[in-house]
Amino acid sequence: MQQATFRLAGGGAYAAATADTDARMRLWCNDHCDLLEVRGGGAERVLDAVDERVGVGERVAEGDTTLAVTEACLRAESDDGVEDTLAAHGCLLVPPLTYEAGEKRLQVLALSPAALTDVYHDLRADYDVTVADKREVSAPASAAPGAAAADLTARQAAVLRAAVEAGFYDLPRGATTADLADQFGLARSTLEEHLRRAEGKLARAALRG
Repeated sequence: MQQATFRLAGGGAYAAATADTDARMRLWCNDHCDLLEVRGGGAERVLDAVDERVGVGERVAEGDTTLAVTEACLRAESDDGVEDTLAAHGCLLVPPLTYEAGEKRLQVLALSPAALTDVYHDLRADYDVTVADKREVSAPASAAPGAAAADLTARQAAVLRAAVEAGFYDLPRGATTADLADQFGLARSTLEEHLRRAEGKLARAALRG
C-alpha cells in the first residue's frame, strides 16, 4: 500500500482559523459529532471558529491542549469534495484530519502509486497542494498506537511499567499508588500525577488509532 500526506492551502474555514497562529487541530469524524484535539497558541480562536460553524459541546483543557466534542459533524456541513475525490480513485482517508498554519493536512492510503497520483492531480484543480510525505506501508501509520505513539516521558513510561508489573491494574489490585510511590521515592501525589498523565496520553493515542 501507498500512504501520502497532502497539504492543502485554503482548505476551508478550519484551516483558515489556524493561519497566523501556532495552533494545530486534529479532528476525528464520527457519524454525529467530531472529536477535536487543539494545542498551541491561538487554540481559543480555532475553537471559536469551530463553535461558529458546527457548535462545540464538552471540552477539557490540560496545559496547552484542549479536547472538545462538537455538536454536529463537520462532514455534514462541509462540501469541499475531498472525500468524493478520494472515493473516486479508491483511496482512503487515514484519521485524523489535521489543520495547521492555514492548511488542511490529509493522510491518504491507496493500493497503488497511480491512485495517489490521480488524487493529487484532481485536488490541484481546487487547492494549492503540497505532497509532504509519500511512502510504502504495510498498514496505516495510526493503526497500532502504543506507548511510543503516546509520546510518554521516560518517567511516565517507567511509572506505568512498574504499575503494570506490580499488578496495579489487576482485580484485585496487587499494589497501591502508595506502594509505587515508595518504589520510586516520590510523594504519592507526584506518583499519581505521573500515572494520570501517562494514562491520558495512552487514551489519546488509542483515539488517534
